[in-house]
Amino acid sequence: MGVDYGNKKIGIALSDEKGEFSFPYAVLENKSGIFGKIRKICRGSNIEKIILGMPLDFKNQPTDATAGAQEFKSRLEKEIGLSVVFEDERFSTKEAERIQGRTDKIDASAAALILKSYISRNDML
Repeated sequence: MGVDYGNKKIGIALSDEKGEFSFPYAVLENKSGIFGKIRKICRGSNIEKIILGMPLDFKNQPTDATAGAQEFKSRLEKEIGLSVVFEDERFSTKEAERIQGRTDKIDASAAALILKSYISRNDML
């Protein structure tokens, strides 16, 4: 599962059973009950690992959003009980906008790009 974390919305992406492709799944409101919703998706889709976008700037330094993503990662691991791995999310939202234009599903598309990056990088290892 790929996750694009935001203070207001959280994009969710899934992969195929072989873990070769990623696709946008849902955009969830980041409010009370979010971990229950993510847990339900994980159980229903047999998720083994969560790939969370790590916000960094052009110089590979933390941004204002980095602390929020780190806190969200800790909560995800505790609440969901799965391994959560950071993946560089630079340009994911901009690339998603370039591909499909600005829509209400942009966060899910960004999550799919984060997951695709992780899959591609790990296929090379």
